[in-house]
Amino acid sequence: MEIQKFLRNFLKPKSATGFVDKFIKDNSKRRVHLELIYKNDLILQVDPLKFVPSWFELFNVNQTNFKNGFVIFLVLDRKGIEKNENYINYQESGIKMMELDEMHGETPIRTFAKFVKWTNDPVLLGKEMRVILEGVFKSSIMEEQAIFNLRYIKKGFENF
Repeated sequence: MEIQKFLRNFLKPKSATGFVDKFIKDNSKRRVHLELIYKNDLILQVDPLKFVPSWFELFNVNQTNFKNGFVIFLVLDRKGIEKNENYINYQESGIKMMELDEMHGETPIRTFAKFVKWTNDPVLLGKEMRVILEGVFKSSIMEEQAIFNLRYIKKGFENF
């Protein structure tokens, strides 16, 4: 058991670029979610469009352009959104993302999504993520350590 734990930690990426690289490679075989967590909050996610075609329908995006690409997205609570610092930063940043108002249970939310064409370059995908992070969350993320997580989605949930 200790050997398995050691191997898992040994094989775990050691840098942000390493996580993005592993995410891209693992998505060639199955659906993996890349998550960025900051102060126990899930702030940014990346989903492979290859396994989740419902993104195209939700945002009315042409599947031809992004078929095997990715969607980088974040979710904000709509209640009091006009006073939300991250929302204000987003509006002032000039970043262009698609927006969709939804309900998550009883909570009204707004999903912000940017569709990115497929790339096997982790630096390129990482730069796309960084633009959003710096624009929405300003320097607070860059000053402290954010946690990257790869979440492997079980079969049967690809179309949700």
